[in-house]
Amino acid sequence: MSKGRYSKGADNKVLEKLFFKLLPVQIVLIGMGSINSIIDGTIAGHYIDERTVGAIGLFYAVITIIAAISSIILNGGAVISGNHIGRGDIKKAGGIFSLCIVLALMLGVITTLVCICFPEQIALFCGADDSLKESVAQYARGYCIGFIPMFLAEQLSYFLQVENQNRRSYVSAVVAFFCNIFLNLLFVEVLNLGIIGLAYATSACNWIFFLILASYYFSDKAQLQFSFMNIPWEETIDLIKIGSPSALEQFYLAVNSLTMNRIILKYGGEPALSARASLEMLGGFFIASQVGCGSVIKTLSSVYIGEEDRDSIKYLMKLALTKVMALTFAIMIFMMLFSGTMAHIFFPDKTSDTYILARQLYMIYALALPLILVIQIQSNYLQATKNNIAAHVSSLVDGYFATVIPAIILAPVIGILGVWWADPIGGVLTALVYPVYAIIFWKHIPRSSDEWLLWREDFGVKEDDRLCIEITGMEDVIGSSARIQNFVEERGFSHRTAFFSALALEEMAGNIVSYGFGDNRKKYDMDVRVVSTKNGVLLRIKDNCKAFNPVEMNQIFNPEDPFKNIGIRMISKIADEFSYQNTFGLNVLTIMIK
Repeated sequence: MSKGRYSKGADNKVLEKLFFKLLPVQIVLIGMGSINSIIDGTIAGHYIDERTVGAIGLFYAVITIIAAISSIILNGGAVISGNHIGRGDIKKAGGIFSLCIVLALMLGVITTLVCICFPEQIALFCGADDSLKESVAQYARGYCIGFIPMFLAEQLSYFLQVENQNRRSYVSAVVAFFCNIFLNLLFVEVLNLGIIGLAYATSACNWIFFLILASYYFSDKAQLQFSFMNIPWEETIDLIKIGSPSALEQFYLAVNSLTMNRIILKYGGEPALSARASLEMLGGFFIASQVGCGSVIKTLSSVYIGEEDRDSIKYLMKLALTKVMALTFAIMIFMMLFSGTMAHIFFPDKTSDTYILARQLYMIYALALPLILVIQIQSNYLQATKNNIAAHVSSLVDGYFATVIPAIILAPVIGILGVWWADPIGGVLTALVYPVYAIIFWKHIPRSSDEWLLWREDFGVKEDDRLCIEITGMEDVIGSSARIQNFVEERGFSHRTAFFSALALEEMAGNIVSYGFGDNRKKYDMDVRVVSTKNGVLLRIKDNCKAFNPVEMNQIFNPEDPFKNIGIRMISKIADEFSYQNTFGLNVLTIMIK
């Protein structure tokens, strides 16, 4: 008997492995920025003074605003290229890649020039007083040298995931991490450059990180080659529209930071400001899994929306709300238990007001982590589905009002603790945006998971018209062949169409098991979707074996061995459409039989 699993929405091992393959990359990339900040803060607190930690924290408002503009390119490009990949159009995805690179380069040049020419004005904009203005200005001068590689590396990091080059991202992050430690100590402790030395070290590491990533695109291996002539400039407006909710959220966060810094200075003074700055440096490390999960949700949802694959989107949400949520609760407990240890990293004097305030802040902020995960899932999914109005509202609430209003109300009553409690309270308020929008969207409380996911009737294929099969070996292929033939005939197609559909699955899936799985079945997985459409039967076969392009093999004919690749050539002749692509390390073969 076949051990293959059939269902209208089977759990997808291919998707699960892909999800947890992409998630660590996102965690590393997001966490790397936080780790570099932690290094800067630690060096500043131990080798310069506590006030320098606050000065660095003030400049983060500028970094957040610039990151907001960059996120337009990153998020808009991810969604549009993901849609193209889901439709099997790798050439258009390459055009979006080229567009993102050019826009990121332009942004890097402009922001670098602004910071070089107007550092004192930037310091005043950040809210620095006379005692901190020069420190912030110096940090701006040194930090901006790394803007160009920082923005370019953000784009390359996403597209390298499409190219299945995650290892390169890990290597570049590790190299940059150790270089940052070495250069910080060299510039601050040995050369005595002070705060500008911290900025120089970060900028140098940004260049190192970027150059390691970029080296891949100077090879012939890359599917997405930069081509100025292939840039679809007409898609720039759509890119901005789709990416703007994330950008506006970053902008709101920057304005939030400017507002909160003034509230903090009023009710807690410079010790509270330094404590808050230390959380901004450290917090990115602890929310990396939640923000990374949101990025993966957006990336994969965009692809599955392009494919109109309901089952994969549902399973994607299941993974995020179960396994990633469990990880988040573990991180929350860890952060609460070791709040004192983390505060000691920045502030060695455990009796100081700054240390005490930082420890309190970490323990309270930890409570917001599960809510942050929910918000990241919601907001990124809204962007992927192009519900732009709801995404903008969520960004505005999350980025500004949800924390600023509670802080303004509570700070006069309970002092600086009122500002600290604004984070978990804001998380609750922001998490309510999505369900409220869903009720407005349907004009009633959603009654099913499909409605909660905002799917109208015309999205995707109805449940009875799709069959999901998990292949683990050759016995599954044989059993699935008969199942597919019956499925197709039951949908009213001719016996010929049903027979060809079963034959296509048996031949192509059999090839993958024989030559892709090898002797190590447990290492590889294959997911088959059979879809009944008005135009015919669509078969989509996904596997995580080594890259193998049957479309190219079909074009190879050796007169000395006329039977070589005969199975592939046979299927290409009976199929009306026969296409292949390899993205995110997955082989995706699409066969349409009309």
